Amino acid sequence: MKPYDLIVIGAGPGGYVSAIYGAKHGLKTAVIEKDERLGGTCLNVGCIPTKTLIETAVLMRKISYAKDFGLTVPDFQLDTARLFKRKARVVDRLTKGILYLMKENNIDLYRGIGSFRDRESVAINDESLLKFKSCIIATGSVSANLPHIRVDGDWILNSTGALALETLPESLVVIGGGVIGVEFASVFSTFGVSVTILEMMDQLVPGMDRDVADELLKSLKKMKVKVHTRARVSRAVDGIVSFEKDGESHDIPAGKVLLSVGRKPNTDGLNLNALGIEPMRGHVPVNENLETAIPGVYAIGDVIDTPKLAHLASREGLKAVHHILGIEDNEDIVTPCPQVVYSYPEVASVGLTVSAAEKKGIQAESFSFPLTANSKAYVEGIKSGFVKVVSEKGSGRVLGVHIIGGKASEMIGEATLAVREGKTVEEMGRMIHPHPTVSESLMEAFHLAAGISIHI
Repeated sequence: MKPYDLIVIGAGPGGYVSAIYGAKHGLKTAVIEKDERLGGTCLNVGCIPTKTLIETAVLMRKISYAKDFGLTVPDFQLDTARLFKRKARVVDRLTKGILYLMKENNIDLYRGIGSFRDRESVAINDESLLKFKSCIIATGSVSANLPHIRVDGDWILNSTGALALETLPESLVVIGGGVIGVEFASVFSTFGVSVTILEMMDQLVPGMDRDVADELLKSLKKMKVKVHTRARVSRAVDGIVSFEKDGESHDIPAGKVLLSVGRKPNTDGLNLNALGIEPMRGHVPVNENLETAIPGVYAIGDVIDTPKLAHLASREGLKAVHHILGIEDNEDIVTPCPQVVYSYPEVASVGLTVSAAEKKGIQAESFSFPLTANSKAYVEGIKSGFVKVVSEKGSGRVLGVHIIGGKASEMIGEATLAVREGKTVEEMGRMIHPHPTVSESLMEAFHLAAGISIHI
């Protein structure tokens, strides 16, 4: 039975980062991964391939208004075969990069399903047995089904199936208007597919800022995406999706259906019973150090009850390794964790909305700066969107920032620092931003929140 200081089960963004970080701190480390490729859902059938398609869609949108920039572009066509080959090439290169990092850091890689035997050992495919001092569960999540609608891999697809399509359908009905649903809707509509989104809640991307969601709705409608909120899907059979809204029943024909109603923790095969761990609503319960009830056994990422974000999983991995090494790491890493929707336009958010702050008993107010008042945004042809700052009344402490529009994903990092460090809007407004940049909109929003209006 080969001994290790640290064994990580799962090689997604949480798992492989944990392993590399542990190895760099001198821990003899092993990784167990059941899939052929490293990188987990994010790299293989999630974030990376999706964003590869999105990059093409964004370029197509820009070309569509090239005349505004003095360019005449001859008729262009989408070559789906070459697009999907590029997607595969990107994924292949990045997964090989992770394998290289494993070798460079002397991490032993075992292929198979990791299953606990007791509180200090794990088996691989019920055969090879490894002993650990510490273990991190990082097995991620899988796409969820509805009780009455399930993925069949042919007509009804999850995100993995949608990414595996070799030809585009004439129409797509997206069940679920969250991050995944909105991103796929943006891409497929740009590619010429007739798209309809059915969302059960009263807004798109539920939980995000209402004004942002409303602006996103307007943008999708301009892209000819049909959106129905407060829509309860009753069935999907024989090429027809049926839903109820405002007391009326509706039927929509669909070439394909994308079921994007969330993800559920993947604990299959772990044999948590051997540890005496009982999942709570499917999630592995952990304490503030991401340690389970079993000393030395940790869980991170989608398998625990925190937002299912790749970058949060990576940070949770660092936090778990810190506890293993005895390094103090007591900060809240969930509240100041940014979220991005790679729709068209982009949406980015960090921290609290006004309503979320008030539910916590914090008096809050918000101020928005329109991107149309930013010189660089105007130069780039950004014609809509805004930066919204949520701050605490009186103190001016930055509670949250919510952005929709071009460059949103690039600006949210600075906003994350403001929330993380508890900076005030006045302090953030004093930061010098290079001119001209779209990021000046963030500075202007902080000025507004501090009671100063310069460019509006």
